[in-house]
Amino acid sequence: MVGLPLTMWMFFSERMERPLLVFLLYLGLLDGFLKLRTNSTAVTSVRDVLLYAILLGFLARAILRRQTLRLPPLSGWILAFTVVVLVQVVNPADEGIGHTLGALRPHLEFVPLFFVGYYMVQTRARLRTFFLILLVIATANGIVGFYQLNLTPAQLASWGPGYAFRINGNGTGLNKVAGRTFHTGGQERTRPFGLSDDAGLGGAWGMLAVGGALALASLGIRRRLGRISLLLCVGPPLAIISGEGRSILIGSVVAVLAYVGFATTARRLVPTMTAVLLGLAVLVGVVVYVGSVSGSGVFARYKTISPSNLASTTSTDRGSSLKYIPTLIADHPLGNGLGKVGPAAGFAGGASNSGSNGETEPDFLVSELGVPGLIVVLGFNINLLFLAFRRIRQLEPETRSLVAALLAGIVAMLVVGVASATTANAPDAPYLWFAGGALSYWLGAGARSVPLSARVSADGPPPIGA
Repeated sequence: MVGLPLTMWMFFSERMERPLLVFLLYLGLLDGFLKLRTNSTAVTSVRDVLLYAILLGFLARAILRRQTLRLPPLSGWILAFTVVVLVQVVNPADEGIGHTLGALRPHLEFVPLFFVGYYMVQTRARLRTFFLILLVIATANGIVGFYQLNLTPAQLASWGPGYAFRINGNGTGLNKVAGRTFHTGGQERTRPFGLSDDAGLGGAWGMLAVGGALALASLGIRRRLGRISLLLCVGPPLAIISGEGRSILIGSVVAVLAYVGFATTARRLVPTMTAVLLGLAVLVGVVVYVGSVSGSGVFARYKTISPSNLASTTSTDRGSSLKYIPTLIADHPLGNGLGKVGPAAGFAGGASNSGSNGETEPDFLVSELGVPGLIVVLGFNINLLFLAFRRIRQLEPETRSLVAALLAGIVAMLVVGVASATTANAPDAPYLWFAGGALSYWLGAGARSVPLSARVSADGPPPIGA
């Protein structure tokens, strides 16, 4: 009763930014919770219905009005990735047409956000709004994650069958799930989900919002948006710390460093460093508060990634997977079949993951898409960073700060990819494609019709047909 009129509104809405706002809020606040509450993978189809209602409505209006649409810069990478994924349908190692078609979804469902990001984030005002949405989502995930951190595993498992499945684990079978708990001081504690569908992913929203929080905070209290962002700046560190995700914490530190590196200019040095110092103060406050309420044992997992332990922990947890990459490349240069690992494992008749590995992003890409998939995804990310080093100096200081915030999330995801498959999960996958599309506009990659100097100061809506 709610979904049908909402979908129709998204399709017919003349202002695409409003349905997009609803979609982003649903993705960050409801999608994961509903999936675990019901333990139904069909629930995740709702996000696809909402997203594609927006896209089809936009295309229908463009066709009826005979508007000319151009492919954004960097679209070649997106088309190449789509082709590489679709070619896997004929891989002899696939496990049945039903399973194979279902396994296309984790790879392709969020790819259209590249085009949405390009067309919808062509003003500074919309960049600021996007980061404000991320802050809201990160804050909500942080609050829920902190609450879950203080629950016993049995209490969190009682939230729904999906929670119970992940908290307890099954330990056997194709889609083996390890229990989302950890032991400290003789006590078993939960690894919170926040509002996402797995442990630590609530913290991923905080990691992706860190750059935006620093950028908005650097605007100062003289602007209403800056004042609102100051109220929400506790959200990202709370989500990151309470999420108990070690790779997320490392990625967040790298995101801060990347933001400072890309955003710092002579004119914005004081605001940038002031925002960073404010962020450090908030982080210390969050750590002290969480430790006082939940006990110092909640930080036991983080001791394993101290500077002296980081290398050994990485080797223990992911060393075998990282060493397996050359073997995967040699044995399955064109992929070992779709859906052997990742979200689609076990779907519609999947029966074996022999020879595949999904514990890191390179392993996952080679297992699913072969060397071509690894080259395209890494090439797309490297191209974005190369453009950033070449073009970001030409941006006006405030715009540079906002674009640097987008880049901070991309860099953080590259780091987290050492420990998980980022292109197969939300929020990492939707952020990659959406931010990639926005960056393809702001970094001026091949956009000859709108000079970079003409776009950096605009705060109003983009011209029709842009």
